[in-house]
Amino acid sequence: MNLKNRRRALHGLVGGLGVTAALGGIVGDLYSPRNALAAAFAIWIVGATLINVLTDPPS
Repeated sequence: MNLKNRRRALHGLVGGLGVTAALGGIVGDLYSPRNALAAAFAIWIVGATLINVLTDPPS
């Protein structure tokens, strides 16, 4: 599987995971809204960084 061609789809997946984490805390009352936002931003930042690093072509 060529991950370079799937970069956009993987970014969408990470975005969806971040939104799910945020909604779980804000709407679902699974944890505090502060933790929900922290988790969402952590997922977005770490996820996007890992996707960009792991899907870059070797030099």
